[in-house]
Amino acid sequence: MAAVLGIWGTIGYKIINGMSPDDTIIQENDFDLSFNPKINDETKTFSIETLDRDPFLGTLSNNQKERTTTTVLKSTPESIDNSPLIIYNGLVKKLNSIDQVFIVSINGNQYLLKKGQTADSIKLIRGSEKEITIGYRNKSQTIKRQ
Repeated sequence: MAAVLGIWGTIGYKIINGMSPDDTIIQENDFDLSFNPKINDETKTFSIETLDRDPFLGTLSNNQKERTTTTVLKSTPESIDNSPLIIYNGLVKKLNSIDQVFIVSINGNQYLLKKGQTADSIKLIRGSEKEITIGYRNKSQTIKRQ
């Protein structure tokens, strides 16, 4: 009986105490609202080293350095062509639409071209998802997607 009265007394005390809480004064802290980040002048560097062992098997690898050979091509006046570097990046089109926009990089600049449009004296003649055909100096050239 004493245990039951003790438990109910504790519950009643918490309810009465919770209904009339003490009014406490809340102090406002003065914060510096300006943000001054520290400037880090250190430059972090890294280097990549080749490993001579297989990381999975723990054995030494038998990779030998590949020897590269260079060949010098004799240039003729016909082979000297200052044609721009052209890369076909892809195709953009809406679902259920015929209009296609081709993404073409010409000398590092990216262009969005439709069939028949010209950019940097290069005309887009036709194209598909896999390749485009361009015209440059009255010559046509087919470029595959990378």
